[in-house]
Amino acid sequence: RISDRGRKLLVKIKEALERLDNGTFGICEACGEEISEKRLKARPVTTLCIECKKKQETEEKLRGL
Repeated sequence: RISDRGRKLLVKIKEALERLDNGTFGICEACGEEISEKRLKARPVTTLCIECKKKQETEEKLRGL
């Protein structure tokens, strides 16, 4: 039985494979810039570059999420 966390990871992996197929893998969905190779190696399912991820986390903290 797959946990909720495992299920979410499988969805992210499927989405990453779709991005590979359509040529958008490694492109930040927020700013359109390339995601660094180092970040992709650390987190292959990421959709945000490090700068946009930091911005997202700051905004979430400000909203109390």
